[in-house]
Amino acid sequence: MTELIVNVAEPEREAPLIDYAFSLARQWRAWLTGLCVVPVDALVMALPDSLGVLASEERDALADDAWWQARCRKAAVAGSWEVVCGVYRKVVAERASLANLVIGRLPGWPASLQDASRRLAETLVHGGCPIIVVPDDWIARPALGHVLLAWNGSAPSARAARAALPLLHMAHRVTVLDGTQGAGKTAAPLREWLARQDVQCDWQPFKPRADVGEAIHQEADRLCVDLLVQGAWGRRRTSERLLGGATRHSLRHSRVPLLLAP
Repeated sequence: MTELIVNVAEPEREAPLIDYAFSLARQWRAWLTGLCVVPVDALVMALPDSLGVLASEERDALADDAWWQARCRKAAVAGSWEVVCGVYRKVVAERASLANLVIGRLPGWPASLQDASRRLAETLVHGGCPIIVVPDDWIARPALGHVLLAWNGSAPSARAARAALPLLHMAHRVTVLDGTQGAGKTAAPLREWLARQDVQCDWQPFKPRADVGEAIHQEADRLCVDLLVQGAWGRRRTSERLLGGATRHSLRHSRVPLLLAP
């Protein structure tokens, strides 16, 4: 069974994220785990009663199990609620190792929230797990409409396409933004691979004259897409090639759900 995890930190403020997770799980017929991490960090441990604070936060989080199960029943989705106390990045990366996909929040300003979203994406893609991050103002659709795949011929782009394959099958329309001009003969044969996977898609040449990340999102806006798929940086950010800083731009400016893969 497909396993999805949604990272829930503040349920009262994360309705778009949670709605999106349940909508996707229902369409995918997937198991949806709500993961709440009670973070253990230097700030918490510096408090006079740090253990008491952590225990209180853990009890409050565990009490949300009834709310989560009610959401599962309402959405006709099978799922579970998990609360883990520990170092945030380690907990999320380890738990994601048993998931097909992790869903997280893509907040706007302030920059501190954007940095938190970037750290979540880094944690997951460095651990080998694809992630979808959802903007705070996104309204979940009952079905996945138009998916845009940003393609530059690189291994991260190929892995993003592979990770998104079930979603490409679910989508009503798929467009490939083809930026492989100048990528050389080593570019992965995506067109043939998609055909073998029975994915019908439109191919659009992509030759941005300025900032690549901005150009990708201009196309996403123009096409009114419901999901943007792109490869993220690998073990080192310097491994990015044609897309350059497109990953960072997307994490700061995307107005649609964004699927990243390492």
